Amino acid sequence: MNTLFRPLVWATLAASLMIPALPALAAPPPLEPRSEGFTRIHFGFKGGLSLAQHQGTEPRDLEYTVSSTMRQGFGGGAFLILPVTERFGIQQEVLYVQKGSRQTIGAEVLTIPVSMDVTYDMDYIEIPVLLRYHWLTTSKISLYSLAGFAFGLKVDDRYTLDAVLDDGVDQVPIHADSDMSEVDIFDFVFSYGLGLEFAVGSNWLLLEYRFDLSLEALPMPTYAYVPFGDEEILVENDPVPLRNQAHLLMIGLRF
Repeated sequence: MNTLFRPLVWATLAASLMIPALPALAAPPPLEPRSEGFTRIHFGFKGGLSLAQHQGTEPRDLEYTVSSTMRQGFGGGAFLILPVTERFGIQQEVLYVQKGSRQTIGAEVLTIPVSMDVTYDMDYIEIPVLLRYHWLTTSKISLYSLAGFAFGLKVDDRYTLDAVLDDGVDQVPIHADSDMSEVDIFDFVFSYGLGLEFAVGSNWLLLEYRFDLSLEALPMPTYAYVPFGDEEILVENDPVPLRNQAHLLMIGLRF
């Protein structure tokens, strides 16, 4: 089994085993804003699949072309909900989210056109603060939406590049493999999504879709090393300005 899907599979199996084990209690209101005069804080855990990509480039007089595909990774963590009413609340989270993309960049290296296969891997600790509203509520099911902003801190990254420089006579491999310390470690994100909750005893099993979009473009590296005799020449190209974006599909449990 692909290791990418193991967290989602295990979470699903754990939830399915938990359902018959929990007592058949009456489901509470979706957010239960008060309990004996005090505000009740809900908490929970969730995790699943992150489908990340980079969005957009600024025109640079056709200096390069970019074709982007998704990076598949993990997204998940813990959350707290502070109810305001039975339908509306404020949700704060701490998530680990794997972002990045796979790029095919067409550019000129030493005046020779070349197509470069590039990977950007960027892992973040994100702290979203979201507004949560329940649109449809029954004793067994609840449909809610989320919207707000998140602060992201980059905790791991990797940049790789592979290409072949062909001048019609020789074929020279070019490459790069390094961290991205030159890229800002902070990211600011607009986030929104929908979720569906199912009553499981006195708790709620949730399925959630989220979309994250960075508010600012980050300068992604495109430099490469070209062999020249016993040495390597660093060929520097202008960074590609790209925004992080990710689709998150998660399963979790709220208490």
